[in-house]
Amino acid sequence: MSQLTITVPSEPVLAKIARKLRGMKLQPLDRMTKTTGHKLIEAKVHYRGQTAHLLVRENTTDADLVRMVFYDQCMYQLPATVEPSIVFDCGANIGVTAAYFAMTYPNATVYCFEPLPENLELLQENVAAFGDRIQVLPFGLSKEVGSFTYNMSADPKSFGGGTFCNLGCDPERAKQLPVRTVGDVMDDLGIDHVDVFKLDTEGSELPILEGTPPAIYRNAQALVGELHGSRDWDFCKLIDPTHSIGMEKPYARRCFEFVAIRRDLI
Repeated sequence: MSQLTITVPSEPVLAKIARKLRGMKLQPLDRMTKTTGHKLIEAKVHYRGQTAHLLVRENTTDADLVRMVFYDQCMYQLPATVEPSIVFDCGANIGVTAAYFAMTYPNATVYCFEPLPENLELLQENVAAFGDRIQVLPFGLSKEVGSFTYNMSADPKSFGGGTFCNLGCDPERAKQLPVRTVGDVMDDLGIDHVDVFKLDTEGSELPILEGTPPAIYRNAQALVGELHGSRDWDFCKLIDPTHSIGMEKPYARRCFEFVAIRRDLI
C-alpha cells in the first residue's frame, strides 16, 4: 500500500508566501481534502470592501490562481460598460473566479460549470457563503450532450490544467467526465441570455460555443478566459464579427489569455 506524505509549511514559510501574494492572509487548517488528501489552507482575500475566505490545497497551484485573479493580472477585469446579470463560469475549478465575479457584480448570478470531482469538493465550499448568487452545476460544457475523456495535467500540482485535446497532459490519469450544451442548460434554467462567458476549459472553448445558439454568444457583453492551442483562431473568427478581441500570444507559449468585448460596449 502506498503511503501519502504531507509536508506542512512552517509559520515563516506561510508568512513568506503571504508577502508574495500581496498581503493575502493564509491560515493552515487541520483538515485535508477528501478526494486528494491535500492539506487545506484558508486564503483570506479582501476585495472592494468585501472579504472572501477561500480554501486552497497546499503544494498546488491553487494559491497562485487566487493571486492571478484578485491581485496580479486582474485578467477578468472588464470595462465599466459591461454590467452582467448572468455569468457562465465555464471551467470553474475551485471557485476563485466565481467569487471574483460575485464580488465585482453584486447583482449578477454566477453559474459554475465544473465536472472534475477533485475541484467540485472545494468549489462547493468556496461559494457557499454567496448563497443563491452562485450556483454549481457538476458537469462540463461542449457542443453535444454526453461524456468526454479528460486527461489530467502532466503537472501533479495543477488541478485545472488538464485537457480534452491531449496536449500537456498525463494520459495515464484519464477520466470520463459528463458534458452538456449551453443551449440545453439554458432551457433547464429558464434563462434567455448570458451576459459574460468565462471560458477556461482546457481546449474545449470552441466546442462550447458550437453548442451555444449563435444569438446567445453574439449578444453576450463579454467573453474572457484562456485559449489552449486547439482551433484557437477558429474560435476568434467565430466571435470577431460581433466582438473586439484583445490578446497577447507569446510565440513559444501554447496557452494564452483573451478578452472579447461586444463592439457596441467599447
